[in-house]
Amino acid sequence: MPLVVVCGCPSSGKTKRTGELFDYLSKHHPHIKVSVVKDTNVDRNVVYADSKKEVTVRGALKSALEREINTETVVIVDSLNYIKGFRYELHCVSKYARTTHCVIHCAASKDNIFKFNKLKPPEDQYSDEILEGLLMRFETPNSMARWDSPLFTIQVDDDLPSKNICEAIFNAKAPKPNMSTQNPPLMSPTFVHEADKMLQTIGAAILSAQKTSNIGDTITLPNCNELFTINHVISIADMRRHRKQFLTYLRANPVANIKDVPRTFLSFLTTAVA
Repeated sequence: MPLVVVCGCPSSGKTKRTGELFDYLSKHHPHIKVSVVKDTNVDRNVVYADSKKEVTVRGALKSALEREINTETVVIVDSLNYIKGFRYELHCVSKYARTTHCVIHCAASKDNIFKFNKLKPPEDQYSDEILEGLLMRFETPNSMARWDSPLFTIQVDDDLPSKNICEAIFNAKAPKPNMSTQNPPLMSPTFVHEADKMLQTIGAAILSAQKTSNIGDTITLPNCNELFTINHVISIADMRRHRKQFLTYLRANPVANIKDVPRTFLSFLTTAVA
C-alpha cells in the first residue's frame, strides 16, 4: 500500500494535515488500514542541536516505517523530513516494497511558524535558535525530483486536497524495483539467532587473543577458518556495539549463505575500528 511522506518546517501544520488525511481515508476508504509513523519520545531542542542524535532519530523513524509498510497498509510519515537525501531514502523504501508514494509539503511563512510554535505547550516548543536553524536548513521539495513526486504543496489556509492525494497513490502504477531495491535473499526464522551466536564466538576469540597478542599479529578464528589482523585494541563494550550494528545491517542486507557471515563481519569490524 502507498507511502505518504509529510514534510515541512516545524510548526507548519504537518500533524494537522496528517490527521485530516487519516480521517479522510478512514471515512472514504474504510477497508484500508492506515498507519501513522512519527518521532516519539523526542526532545526536539536536544536532538536538533546534535547532528549525531538527529541521525539516530532519523534512523529510528526509517526503521519504524520499514516495519509498517506492506501490501495492506497506507503509511503516513509525519515528521520534518526536511533533508532531500532522507526523502530519497524513504522513496527507496516504498520502491523496495513495490508501492506508490507521494509527498505533502506543508508550507508556511516564517512569521506563522514562529507564531504557531508559541501556541504549543511549552514542552513541545522549539527554541528560537533551533527554529531559526531548521528554517535555514530546510530543503524544499522539488516536483522534478522523482523522490518528491507527486508533490502536493499546502499553504496554511488551503484545504487538503485529500481526493487528489488518494487518486495519486491509489491509481498510479507502482514503480519497478531496480537492482538497488531488489528483494534480498529470504532469511530463515533462526538466521539472525544463529548469526549472533557465531558473532559472539568470534568476538570472544578476538578479545581473548588481544590479551596475548601484539598490534599487527594475525590470529585464526575458531569454527570459521578466517584470519583476523589485530590493528587496534577493541574493548568489550565496543565489540558488543559493533556486533549489534552488524546484526542490524544483516537484517537489512541478509547474505545467501550463513557461512559467509564471519567473513562479512570481519570486513565490517576492520572498517569500523580503522
